[in-house]
Amino acid sequence: MFAIHEKGVPRTRRVAGYILAALPSLGVLISGITKFFPGTDIHLLLQALGMDDYAIPIGLIEIIVVVLYWIPRTSKLGFFLFCTYIGGILVAEIMLGDVPVPALAIGGMVYLGTFLLKPSLVW
Repeated sequence: MFAIHEKGVPRTRRVAGYILAALPSLGVLISGITKFFPGTDIHLLLQALGMDDYAIPIGLIEIIVVVLYWIPRTSKLGFFLFCTYIGGILVAEIMLGDVPVPALAIGGMVYLGTFLLKPSLVW
């Protein structure tokens, strides 16, 4: 049986890892879903970046990345794709002139959550 966490990871560490990984995953999943609905605030941000025509493909990518991250057999690939996508969020926030705190927070939570669940993957 496949599991997202490695064998031998203590229960408290697993719970903390799942919480830290689930929160940004939920945020990115919701962000991906909202890109299918025109007229939302996210479309204004994409328009400022000149990427409003790509809202649906970006939303699909967000959903696929999160799904791959949470499927046990593809969680390693999902982790690396998730980190790559967070790099894109970071660049977009810098291009908008914002401080990239959300991207750094999301990235830190995904990395720390994955580290707690699969220490061999990120250490």
